[in-house]
Amino acid sequence: MAKVQFGGGVSNIQGSIAGNTFTRTKGGPAIRNKVKPNNPATPAQMAQRERITRLSKKWQQLTENERKSWVEDAKEVNVKGVCGNNIELTGHQYFVRVNSLREANGDLADASVIPQAAEFAENVFTDAIDASADITTGAVSIPLGAGGIEGIRVAIWGTSMRSAGKMAYKGVMTKYYQEAITADDVTNGYLSTGPEWIDKFGVLAGGVGKAITFGCRQYIDGSYSNSVIDKAFVVET
Repeated sequence: MAKVQFGGGVSNIQGSIAGNTFTRTKGGPAIRNKVKPNNPATPAQMAQRERITRLSKKWQQLTENERKSWVEDAKEVNVKGVCGNNIELTGHQYFVRVNSLREANGDLADASVIPQAAEFAENVFTDAIDASADITTGAVSIPLGAGGIEGIRVAIWGTSMRSAGKMAYKGVMTKYYQEAITADDVTNGYLSTGPEWIDKFGVLAGGVGKAITFGCRQYIDGSYSNSVIDKAFVVET
């Protein structure tokens, strides 16, 4: 794999050209041979493909005026590409994106209705307090901030247990929890996500001293807030 030094106005490149794939590594930008990806057709992949196909059919069933409205609203949506560039979504892409998130979060909103700009609450989560994971009790707890009140819908991404010094980033996190905050959650001051984490990643046994990283977001009608990152160090009480 060859390393690349950018210059002449080009600061980044991602993707493939001919037989070469451009990527970023810990050592900087690099080029490797393009590899044909396999197609394992996992249940999650198949479900996502089915969802996109179904929502595309719903898009075709919208009236012409409804599609035009989605096209216009899509122009106001900011989406970042892998190189940090701004991408303008088509109306169809925006429709599928919004309604995919609605379905993934159990949101029963009418698919044809364009969501209003989300006004997310502040301090729903806090990174001032570490999350916790306890082998003995099987508890995996995510602390709530002062803005974490009953009824707010949230989603949590997490990693499996990893070396405490290992960096975790978006690509290695998997969504495993989505619920509305309850009165008990508020009273406790945290979300109890142990059963959901164990169901997704396996038991905590043998993980003392390892770390789990979490990405915590609020959900409102087809969109997520910016992620609050927290980490738990696995203990056995």
